[in-house]
Amino acid sequence: MQPVQVLVILLLSDLLPDKLFFLCANDFTVQPSSINTTLNSTVNFFCEATDDYDFLNFYADSIQTSREEIRNRGFQDNIISISGGALRGVLTAKAYDINNNTNITCVASSLSTLPITSDTVFLMIQATNPNPCVLNNVSVSPINDVGIGSSNNKNFYYQTVPLITPNVSVILIVDEQKQVLLHIHVDVADLCIGEYPNNVTVTILTTNNEIQDSASIPTQVNDQLVITGAITVPRSNNLNTFIVNVSLSNNGGEFLPTPSFGFVIIGPVTEIISIIIDDCSTINITWNAPIVDDSISIQYYNLSIYDDISHQFLRSITVNDTSYQFVNDNLFIHHYTYAITGVNELGEGIPHKATFSYQRVPRSANENTVFLKLNYTQNILTIVEFNILVMLECTGEAPNSATVTVHCNDTGNIYSSSYIIEHTKQPNNITGLISVHQYQECNISIVFSNEAGSSEPFILEFDTSQLYPNITTTTTKSTITTDIVIMWSTSTVILLMICLISSVCFIIIYKRKASKHFYYNHYIYYY
Repeated sequence: MQPVQVLVILLLSDLLPDKLFFLCANDFTVQPSSINTTLNSTVNFFCEATDDYDFLNFYADSIQTSREEIRNRGFQDNIISISGGALRGVLTAKAYDINNNTNITCVASSLSTLPITSDTVFLMIQATNPNPCVLNNVSVSPINDVGIGSSNNKNFYYQTVPLITPNVSVILIVDEQKQVLLHIHVDVADLCIGEYPNNVTVTILTTNNEIQDSASIPTQVNDQLVITGAITVPRSNNLNTFIVNVSLSNNGGEFLPTPSFGFVIIGPVTEIISIIIDDCSTINITWNAPIVDDSISIQYYNLSIYDDISHQFLRSITVNDTSYQFVNDNLFIHHYTYAITGVNELGEGIPHKATFSYQRVPRSANENTVFLKLNYTQNILTIVEFNILVMLECTGEAPNSATVTVHCNDTGNIYSSSYIIEHTKQPNNITGLISVHQYQECNISIVFSNEAGSSEPFILEFDTSQLYPNITTTTTKSTITTDIVIMWSTSTVILLMICLISSVCFIIIYKRKASKHFYYNHYIYYY
């Protein structure tokens, strides 16, 4: 029987870049007797058997690695067939603390021959990682019974995540083509070479954390020990306000998160405030300018004004400052919506809308806007005619309705009615007739109302017991002509005129009679 040949190859791969260890042996001899690696690294063992063997198994601490208790320690074996009927096994092991000084063996067997076991390899785990600030030099040589093969040298810095994340800055710049660029600066002056990032990813998000773009920049370190790069901000989605995240990593893992950067190309204005400054109809609007980059400052604002009740567009104004005044020429409009948009060299920003109500409790009626007229009839009733002028002088005070109530001492409330006031004309004229018993002391009460509330009642007294009652008439502040009718004065004048005419007629008749008597007497005497 020919000597059985089994080739066992062990490959150790650490997290270090390109750090490979090849261990070869003939006649079941494996060198070296131990393998050193770092904590939490990954180790791969390779074992090959010729076609004389049907089975290939790995053992860890003399326990087959396919068993559950070994798999739970981070071992995973995989056996495959290769060319010529040979078998190859790969055992992957995690360098956990529990696996320190674990012995690894490979066993080839078949039904017709005795099992053959390789030499034992010990997995030894180092508790500390190499220094990322020191250049490491590794020499790897294959070993078998004949001797040591040629070495392969590798120089490297052990890459690890730094304890302190380097300073990152993002600067927004508008170029001559009006493209918005983000310049990225990563300062690695305080890091060891093994702590440098080899990946810098820039992500642009909306304020709702929706990703708009993501790109990487080159990680070459310049003479100032700074990594620099630039990306273009997409403008297809009218991206005015956005967030920039910069993430760093190397072969050691992800760096701690860097602070997010917020940018506003043309953001919305804030704190829109509007008041009536003269307590009547001059409306003042103020707002705060948005926070923008110095390179793209606001040039002016577009202000659009809407009637919030009818949703009708009223006007648009260009404003160079952060305030605007206008006189409300339509006093019936008391709900306004303002849309304010900042504009700079890149175009319009995000509009900000605000709605204001200037509605106030209506002003009370007064003696200058109420007209009463009393007309007596043949029976015991008096007809009271009222005329109420509704004059609107200031924004927001327009009443929607008027309530008229008549109360008399003896009979109580004898009349109460509400009147809808139209907002399509000014002044509104409210008229009505009321039948009141004679010899009553009464008053009429007038109250204006709208959504903001009701005015103080205006009360006017009148008396139906007078023979010739006074009639109250009024004028408005708009110089409305008032007809003053005073029945008692008119009657007095008429009576005086009748007496005067009667006296004149009596004197004339008397003189005529006296003249005839004189002539008659004279005639007799002469005769």
